[in-house]
Amino acid sequence: MRRGRIVKVINEAESIKSFILKVNIDKVIPGQFVMVWVPGFEEIPLSPSLHENSYLRLTVAAVGATTEKIHEMNVGDSLYIRGPYGRGFNLNLRGKYLLVAGGYGAAPIIYALKELREKGKSATYAIGAKTSSKLLFVSEARSIGAKVLITTEDGSEGVKGLITDVIKDIIEEYDNVLACGPEKMLYKIMNMCLRANVKCQLSIERYIKCGLGICGSCALDPKGLLVCKDGPVFYAEELIGTDFGKYYSLPSGAKIIVR
Repeated sequence: MRRGRIVKVINEAESIKSFILKVNIDKVIPGQFVMVWVPGFEEIPLSPSLHENSYLRLTVAAVGATTEKIHEMNVGDSLYIRGPYGRGFNLNLRGKYLLVAGGYGAAPIIYALKELREKGKSATYAIGAKTSSKLLFVSEARSIGAKVLITTEDGSEGVKGLITDVIKDIIEEYDNVLACGPEKMLYKIMNMCLRANVKCQLSIERYIKCGLGICGSCALDPKGLLVCKDGPVFYAEELIGTDFGKYYSLPSGAKIIVR
C-alpha cells in the first residue's frame, strides 16, 4: 500500500470532486481500479480518471461514508492506495471508437478517451446525466479533439432523455464501443452491440472487498467470473449467461434486481 498526498482538489460537478494525488504506483491502464483506504473507514475500489507520471486523478462521487469522508479532505491530506488491479480497456483495436459514460462512470471513460486520442484514433465521447450540473469532463473531451454527444434526463443540456436513446441510432457507425455507468444502461448497450455485431467493452461494478480474486464477493453467477480479476472490463460476449443486467449482490449476500 502506498501513501498518496493530495496536491489538488477540483469541484467537477454536483457532489463529485477530483483529487489529484502524488503517489508512486505502477501505471494504471484505463478501466483498471485501485483500492483506496482512509484510516478508520472501509477500503473502496475506484477507477482513476487519469494517471500521468506520478500523478493519479481520482474522481469521487459522494455516495457513502468513505466517499463522503474523502470529500472532506484537502490539499496536503493523504489517501492510501494499492493496485492497480483487474483488466482494463483494450485500446489497440482497429476502427472508430464510441465511448459512453453514464454519471460518474465517466471516470475511466475520459481516461480511455485521452489515451485513444494520443494514439491518433477517432473517438466520440457520449455522456448522459440526470441534469447539466452532473455532467462530467465535457470541456476536457472537447479540448482533446473528440466529438461530444450529451443527454440529460431533464433536458437542461443536450438532448432530453437517456444516452442509450441517442446512441442506438448511430452505434453501427462505430467499430468499438467502450462504456461505464449504471448497470441498466450497460445492459442495454451490451445488447445493442451484440445485435449490431459491434465490438463492445463494458466496465462494470460489483461489491469488491479484497481486489485480489480471493473473497469471491464480486462474482458474476453462474459463470463465477470475478469482477476484480477477470474484469472490471468485460467484452459483451463474456457476460452472456451471467447475472449481469438481472441482479447484483449486496455485501450481505442479498440479491437485488437491477431496475
